[in-house]
This record gives sequence, structure tokens and C-alpha cells, in this order.
Amino acid sequence: AVVSTQSTGKEWLTSTCTTHGWQHTSSPLVWRELVDRGGAGTYLGGWDDFKKMAEHWYNYTDKLEDGKVKDISSENKTGYEQDKAASVKAPIKPINISLIGAAQPIAYQFLPLLFNSCFKGTHLAITLHDLEEHKDTLEGVKMELDDCSWPELHSVQITHCIKQAAINADYFIILDPLDNKSHPDRFQLVKAASQLYRDIATAIKSDIKPDAKILINGYKACLGGMLLKHYGITCDNITVVLTLDEQRMRAKLAKQLSVMPSDVSGITVWGNVPVHHVASTAIGSVRCHEGAITGPGTYNKTITEAVNGENWEFSNVHTRDDRDQDIFVKSGRSPDMSSALAVHRHLVSLVTGSPNTTMGCVSRGQYNTTPGHVFGFPVTVSESGEVSVVEETVGEKLQKIIELQDKQLSAEMRIALGECDDVEHALQHVEVTLWNILKDPPTKKVLEMKEAERVAKEEAERKAAEIRAKEEAKRKAEEEAIRKAEEEAAAEAAAAAAAAAAAEEEEEHDYDAED
Repeated sequence: AVVSTQSTGKEWLTSTCTTHGWQHTSSPLVWRELVDRGGAGTYLGGWDDFKKMAEHWYNYTDKLEDGKVKDISSENKTGYEQDKAASVKAPIKPINISLIGAAQPIAYQFLPLLFNSCFKGTHLAITLHDLEEHKDTLEGVKMELDDCSWPELHSVQITHCIKQAAINADYFIILDPLDNKSHPDRFQLVKAASQLYRDIATAIKSDIKPDAKILINGYKACLGGMLLKHYGITCDNITVVLTLDEQRMRAKLAKQLSVMPSDVSGITVWGNVPVHHVASTAIGSVRCHEGAITGPGTYNKTITEAVNGENWEFSNVHTRDDRDQDIFVKSGRSPDMSSALAVHRHLVSLVTGSPNTTMGCVSRGQYNTTPGHVFGFPVTVSESGEVSVVEETVGEKLQKIIELQDKQLSAEMRIALGECDDVEHALQHVEVTLWNILKDPPTKKVLEMKEAERVAKEEAERKAAEIRAKEEAKRKAEEEAIRKAEEEAAAEAAAAAAAAAAAEEEEEHDYDAED
């Protein structure tokens, strides 16, 4: 049976009749043909002619009325059209992820993390961007992505035009290659960041979607976000990856407190990353910790309580530079694995939401920071990816560090924009104050008071322990004296009994002798 729509039926009927030399003007057209044996076919005619052929050759009489036959024909036609419509696949609308700096080792570690994770069940169109000199590296990465045959992978394209990478991007991820190794001179590093982010902003500002999310990972990521805004990126969907510093502190705390890293939460990375001592436990908590106060698995205590001291991080956490250098000395590689995981965890928070994480985002004046600065805060992320700063009460010392880092960002911005060419003049006062904050009289006085309280508490506990030890020693000495007295009394009693027995035996012996 050949089913045709009304729009194409007449044309098909004319063509078929012309090909076979038949004359027929209405539907249906019936002919008999042994398809698998060749032949031109035998013309039968219309429906009535078909019924006569069936009656003559097969002794079959059709009892269907003409109206019923038409109903069946209409039903077949409707079913055909529905099947044809269902066979046409709906166009796939993939999530577009553009990766800037995709030839770097961190990108090679990051890309596999995209699959079987927060994007499971969707399709990903990935754009790899880097300089043309890295063309072969990008081609190799593309070949490996194709070879992995992930079900989510819709397409992979390579481009050396950052403008092209921005078109249709839902997530625009910048893996900033600048660091203290590529630019040991601080002034040149800031200047290089200025050039990089100016070029990016100029290229993408007219093509990036208003709702696209821009992620930045790198040493000058906060400054980079501010430069993007300065050079024309109007959206506030700019976030900076701070998760590497958070991961490191969480791992160190977990080891010290003998808990799993997942038991530690609320670590916040403040300010201008990666500046020394920005990760803070001020509003963090820990569960499953065995301490003086212990509760069920759902019981949380503050990290300050668990480590028995404030500002634990100031003497226990390495700077990012120091940690990176230690890893490089041991392995000969940069920490690309942990850095890639940090970028992925940041992305997961934006895709699925998070009630408690830390990111760099555009400030609106929270914690007395400058509005418009891209600054590290504690945040929540909605299921739609909207980032909101969590405002908590912080200590005087931490608040002062936040304000000083805000000033540091202002100074770096002035250098980047060419408003100040003397890096020492721009940053020295801020950084000297930042790194010597303990010399600040109000803060120092408070810390000295707390230190005195801690020393007094430790001294009292030591004296109490000495008293308990003396009492325990006295108790043990008394118990020992009682034990010895009891042993001596028992020995004397035994000796007396033995003497009495010996005397009695002697008397019996003398009596026997007299007899």
C-alpha cells in the first residue's frame, strides 16, 4: 500500500499512471505486482475493481460499505501523518560552554569533569579557544573528546577568535594563564592582566548573551572581573573561582580534627585572591567532631570551638604561592588536578545551586567593600544560578583585612588603567598595613587580651591537672599502704597459725613418748 497526502497525491497518481501507461483519475489506484519477481504490474482499477478481483481469484466477498471504507482510509491517512510527524526529531538545543585558554593543562583535567555530572541528561556543545600557535594541542584535545563518546557531547569546535567563542555561550569560562611564574614582576603582572581582559571585553561585549555566566579562574581573577566591567561587559553574572583555597583549608582542618572533608563547611575565601590568609573559618562549622562536646552526626559546632582558638588559619594555612611551589617541587607539575576540580565545583554550584559556598562576585557594598569591586564573599546560589552574598557579623581583625584588601584592589585597578605607574607607591602602604595588621593598636590590644585569657585558662587547667595528679598519687599511695598492711597482717596470721600448729604437733609427740 502506498499512502500519500492530499498535497502530493495528485502528482503521485499522474506520475504512476504515466510510468505504467494507465488511465486512472481517482483514489485509490489498485494494481497487482509481484514486487520480488520484477514486472511492470497488472492494472486493476479502483476499489470496486479490487473487490471483484478478490471475489474472483480468492472467493472473498467484502461486506464493507463504501462509507466504512472511506473511514478506514481517512484513519490510515491520519495515522500516517502522525507517524511521519513523530519521526521528525525535535531540534536539539545544547548548552554551550566556551573554554578560553583550552590548551592549558588545567583545561585537559577540567573537560572530563563536565560529563556524568551536573549536565547529565543534557547535551553540551563545547568551544575550545586558544591562540593559533596552540592549534595542534586543541586538535588533539578535540580528538580525545570525540573518542570518549560521552552521551552528553553534542559537538566540539575549535576557534582562535574569542568573539566567535562568545556567540551563544551559556557559560564563558576564562582560564587565566597569568601568574607569578609567567610575570615575576608584580607591576608587569597587573599590566599584562589589564591587556588580557581589555582584549577579551572588547571582543565579546557585543556578542555575549545578557544571561551568560562568566567564570574566571586565575591569579588576577578579581582584578580581571573588574576590568571586564570597566571595558564594557554590562552583566553582573561574573564570578571568580575561589574553591581551590577553600578546598585546601577544608582538607587541612579535616586532617587536624580527624573528620572527613565533607564534615567541614562554611569556609569563606575573602577578598582579592590569591592574597595571603584570605581563607577564613570565622563562620565555618564542623560535624562528627570528637571533642569536649560531642553530639549526633547532625550536630554542628563552630570551627573556632573545634580548634579551640580564633584565627587558626593565620598560622596553619599556606599561601597559594607557597602551596603551589611545594607541589611543583614534589611532582614537577602545577596543581592542575585540584585547580580543575575547583573550577568544576564552582560550575556545579552555578548549575544546580548551593545553599553555602564561596565565590568572587560583584560587590554592592557588602562588608563595607567598594560597590563594583569583584570580591570574595560567602554566598548562596539559587537553582537558576543567581548569586547572593550572605551577610554575617565578622570579627574586628577580619573586617580590617577585608577593608585593606578592598583598598588593594583599588590600587591594582589604578595601575591596570595606567592611572599610577609606581607600583610601590600604589601598594606599599596598603600591603604593609595588611601584612602587619597585628601592629594595629586596637586589634593588637584585643588580641593581647584574648591571648592573656587563653594563657590564664591554660595555667588554671595546668594547676588543676597538677592538683588532680597529686590527689591521684596520694590515693594510690594510700591504697598501696593498705594493701601492704593487709599483706603483712595476713603473713603474721599465717606465721602464728604455723607456729601454733607446730606447738600442737610437739605436744602430741611428747605425749606419745611418755606412754
